[in-house]
Amino acid sequence: MTARYRLTIIHSVPDYERWATLIRGNRRPVDGAVGMTVCRSIDDPNEVMVNIELESAELARDLVSSPNFRELLDRAGIEIYPPVFVGEVVDDLTNPR
Repeated sequence: MTARYRLTIIHSVPDYERWATLIRGNRRPVDGAVGMTVCRSIDDPNEVMVNIELESAELARDLVSSPNFRELLDRAGIEIYPPVFVGEVVDDLTNPR
């Protein structure tokens, strides 16, 4: 079953390699996370977009408000809490009918 909820964060990191090492060591940031991808900006190598696929909206909300999430951001050197988008997948337009 495909996860129906996404949590997306776009933010700058002070040192991409340090950040990436930390994130790779913490692959499942929350129970219920079924997938996670990282995109790196082609214009700014220190800007990233993280997409976390979740089983429920509640899990996404729990992640955003979790002290562990803030602690992970702190360890990664993220000083300003980034904007976070939590959404439900309503259409998959990958293969048109």
